[in-house]
Amino acid sequence: MKKFTLSGNQQHNLTVQQQAVVDSNEPTVIVNAVAGSGKTATLMHLATRYRKGIYLAFNKAIVKDVVPKLPIGWQCKTFNAFGLAMTKKHYPYASVNFNKYNNLGVHPSAKALVGKHMNMNGNISKDSWKETCDRFKVPYNFAAEAKDIMQEGQDNTNVLSGEDMLQYPIDNGWKSEEYEIVLIDECQDLNPQQIAFLTCIPTKRIVFVGDTNQAIYGFRGSDPYAMDRIREHYSPVEYELTESFRCPTEVISTVKHIVPAITSNKTGGQIDSINGNTDIDFPDECFIISRTNNNLVKLAYKFIQENKHFSIGGTFITQLKKDLNRVFYGANSLTAMRDNVIKQYEKEITRAKGHKWSISGIENKYDSLLAIINVAKSPDDISTFVKNLAMHSDSASCRKLMTIHAAKGLETPTVYFIKADTCDYFKEKTDIQWEKQQEDNLYYVACTRALDKLVFVK
Repeated sequence: MKKFTLSGNQQHNLTVQQQAVVDSNEPTVIVNAVAGSGKTATLMHLATRYRKGIYLAFNKAIVKDVVPKLPIGWQCKTFNAFGLAMTKKHYPYASVNFNKYNNLGVHPSAKALVGKHMNMNGNISKDSWKETCDRFKVPYNFAAEAKDIMQEGQDNTNVLSGEDMLQYPIDNGWKSEEYEIVLIDECQDLNPQQIAFLTCIPTKRIVFVGDTNQAIYGFRGSDPYAMDRIREHYSPVEYELTESFRCPTEVISTVKHIVPAITSNKTGGQIDSINGNTDIDFPDECFIISRTNNNLVKLAYKFIQENKHFSIGGTFITQLKKDLNRVFYGANSLTAMRDNVIKQYEKEITRAKGHKWSISGIENKYDSLLAIINVAKSPDDISTFVKNLAMHSDSASCRKLMTIHAAKGLETPTVYFIKADTCDYFKEKTDIQWEKQQEDNLYYVACTRALDKLVFVK
């Protein structure tokens, strides 16, 4: 068997809490692990006790990180990749198109409902469907029409969407090969379809690991109560990892009001607060994190003018180009572009029809566009800015601009948290409890990226 090694404090010594997880032998286990608590190290120790297992990860980045650490005989895949492999056995010539249902005319809000909010049997009951529609503030009839459209698309087995990859095995009762154990990482971000898909994997044991307070993807279809759903369906034995190896005591103090049980293995740390209106001398290497994109856009423009090295997510740049192209259409001045932004903003707000989470997303997008227009000197200046921005999408050591969502799973010595009170702003704008909780979760995620120093930029 492949020799397994760990780094740092986790190489030889597990905490009492970690050892309890490794020594467990219950058929179903759920581990609630705080940020930086060494959950991956714990799972790797657990993995060495089995010859054949599969580690199901939330995204490709986790897969890339975990694969080199796993013992021989193990697999690590995303849910979609695992479902695709199963489905391709039955439809080997099918192509993949993640925009399949978008191309059929399904509104994104409705798409988030269909396929991602199934009951445990993979079907949508009338009661659960209405509950889900109410949750997302989507009219029942509108969503029902979208469901019919998506059913038509699902009948087309020549093209597979991300939803199809999991739903076909559920609907047809297909089974994967059998595993001794299945490890589910970031289980707080699962949607009901993914939970239902687990019935397609024969196994003797299943271990769920997550952090209730790091659930931040409810807006795009994750079940904000995923860990509660798992508890209801599996009745697992529960364990906790409450000691953070990542964050020092001072950093931990900023999130104690959200996660009272969290403690730190590291003393010290530094907390600072500075005025965002001043000229901040950001160090060459740090994370600059914001709840919204508009703050990042302003800083990126400033860094380009000052010829300072930084990076920003490539996905953000791609979406920004699309949004700007609509703004540029028919506009030959900054004033005309600004008018286009306002008109499109009002149009999307009207179309949202009270869908509160969509409204926050709309505000975020158009605030970003206005931020660019307001700092630019001319339309050509914006074009030049976007071209320069694309040159800063690398991941080298530098000032890294990112939203809280993009920062999840990452860590660095120094973190600058831009306008942390924006989380409170969005929290106050909703009367839905899970949305309020996820704003607290976003604050928690942002703060717990810091290994040493956390700076609040007001």
